[in-house]
Amino acid sequence: MYLFETMRLSEGKIPRRDYHKARILQSAKELSIPLPEIQWEAFIADIKKEYPTGTYRLKVMADESGELTYQCVDLPEKSSFTAQAQLMRSDYPKWQYVNKTSHREHVEHLHETDVVLFYNLQGKILEFDIGNVLIKEQGKYYTPCFNNDFLKGCMRAQLLDEGKAEERDYTIDELREKLEAHEAELFLINSLREVAEIQINL
Repeated sequence: MYLFETMRLSEGKIPRRDYHKARILQSAKELSIPLPEIQWEAFIADIKKEYPTGTYRLKVMADESGELTYQCVDLPEKSSFTAQAQLMRSDYPKWQYVNKTSHREHVEHLHETDVVLFYNLQGKILEFDIGNVLIKEQGKYYTPCFNNDFLKGCMRAQLLDEGKAEERDYTIDELREKLEAHEAELFLINSLREVAEIQINL
């Protein structure tokens, strides 16, 4: 098992760098993985020096001993994703849902669409398999309330901190009705793509 952060590295800079650091250090503490902040900072600084130009998908991993490794690949342009809805399994340990680890079985899917929008047994919209949910309604932006039931993304955290989004729960039935009536718009948010359009058939 390992922790990881997937970040956008663009022209030697990492947007939301402090959010990513805070999340992985919190997970390391919760899961008893030795990962000092100074070690993380030095590792990230070296990567930034190695890739001073270009835009990349940077994945940094911390194994159970705290050893850091990374993958850095070109980030292709993509601003729209196809999606379908799927019930999320609820029989995994709680830590797996709220920490970004290599144990991602709860968001596996058959890839019939680019991404999957997950909801729980109560019908609450939770997250996409690769990011959080953003819903635009009447000129405002909403994201589901966190109740230890999904992974809190760094883009989501930034939008909430900046007052650009508010927490509000939607059920799958409510979202379906609002999308069909053109009363709402659905977006995927993550640190790589920031805000991406979703084409979904509910």
